[in-house]
Amino acid sequence: MKLNNIFLLSLALLLGSCGAFKKELVKNGGQKEAVENAILDFSNTSGLYKKDTVFSVSVHDPLYRMVLKETDDGSGKWVEDKPYQEIVAVSIGASYNKVLLTDSTKVGDKNVTIPTRYIEKDGKLFYWRDDDYPLTQEALNVFKRYDLLLEGDLDGVMEFYDFTTDDAQKGVDYYFCKNDLLKYTKVVTSKGIGFYDAPELKCNTP
Repeated sequence: MKLNNIFLLSLALLLGSCGAFKKELVKNGGQKEAVENAILDFSNTSGLYKKDTVFSVSVHDPLYRMVLKETDDGSGKWVEDKPYQEIVAVSIGASYNKVLLTDSTKVGDKNVTIPTRYIEKDGKLFYWRDDDYPLTQEALNVFKRYDLLLEGDLDGVMEFYDFTTDDAQKGVDYYFCKNDLLKYTKVVTSKGIGFYDAPELKCNTP
């Protein structure tokens, strides 16, 4: 009996500690807050968090379902279908790429081709693009410290140098209700976000 009680107590403490991070999630906000919620969940619940040090984050707002349309020559082309109006999506996956800073990109610029926002957590780095947030010297210093930054000029046509992809590499896609960021679900997948149906979320639009 005592062993059972000890086991149940240990299990309760473990579950309580695993869910403690949810008190830090925010309900209201925009893309930045959605990203912060996603990183908070990812770092506390995903086994992928322990495997790598640098993670690329992408924000999808609006989020579209991609569909394959037949072209005049009989081939196919992926195009955006109707957007998911009530959802903002955030995708997190390990990154093995270099950030290329070209001569045309300057500190203080907005809507640049490289990431401008980042979060450091437990010695790990998450970075993402925010077209409304300027590139800072602080961000460049962080990218350099993680050995991500390459300086050069390839006519501004590349965002990443030595770009690598792995179709089998899994990531976590988060889907948040825009009007309540506490309402969310996630999908662990190797598929690109938008190339599968988004999970259903009951977002009560005011």
